[in-house]
Amino acid sequence: MKYLIILLSVYAFANAQTMSPQEHLQLHQYNQRPSLKKSAEQKAHRMHRINEKRAKAIARKKCQSGTIKLRLVHHDTYLYYIAKTQTCTVYINALDGTIIDPKKIEKGPQ
Repeated sequence: MKYLIILLSVYAFANAQTMSPQEHLQLHQYNQRPSLKKSAEQKAHRMHRINEKRAKAIARKKCQSGTIKLRLVHHDTYLYYIAKTQTCTVYINALDGTIIDPKKIEKGPQ
């Protein structure tokens, strides 16, 4: 029984946390005025739980060198940072700080 609990807890931590459908809908506006696009970016910045400083620290551990440029984006229900250096690109979940495989982001949450 305890092996089952351990297995389930490992599985829960292996999956990246995603936004709820309600949070995801808040980011989309059908009116494409520039002021509303800015509003969506501001909402995304209010939703993230990992700040830019922590995301840069995670990227620095993974990439080891170079100046890190961060960009907060979302795709489906993933809210994540793209951390880039000249030689390395890392996708960091902005909700829980895990590193996400870009193929998993394109596939969507399962």
